[in-house]
Amino acid sequence: MSERQFDIMKNGYNRYQVEDYLSDLENRMAMLHRKVEMYRQRSEEVEKQLNQIKEEYHHVVHNLSMKEKAAEEMARIAMKEANVIVDTAQMNADVIVKEALMTARSILLDIAKLGNEASELKGTMYEQLESLSKALDAFEVPPIPDMDLLKEKEIQ
Repeated sequence: MSERQFDIMKNGYNRYQVEDYLSDLENRMAMLHRKVEMYRQRSEEVEKQLNQIKEEYHHVVHNLSMKEKAAEEMARIAMKEANVIVDTAQMNADVIVKEALMTARSILLDIAKLGNEASELKGTMYEQLESLSKALDAFEVPPIPDMDLLKEKEIQ
């Protein structure tokens, strides 16, 4: 505070000046106490808000942690299911390939049998053709009578 000087009187300082000064100081002190009380209340409100925000923050962090764990668990389960699907697909593909190979083998065996049968049939037909050819060669056509003779007999 500023230093104030009072008028000097017979028994000391001017009582009215001192009382005015003291009254002014009391008013300032009262105003400062009100400000202090207002700041204290404001500080308490801000502290309450801070505590509330901290609680909300911890709640959000906890929820986020739970959601991250859930997401990790879902990813783990999805990966496990994907591996099962891939394994099943591989097994199914192996079965399909084995069945296709067995079918192809069966078809090849049938083709081989047909080839053998065709070869045997060809041999048999060749033998029959040779036999037929020999029979044709051995077949003698009787001499054809003269057509003029036939004409004369018809007239008579």
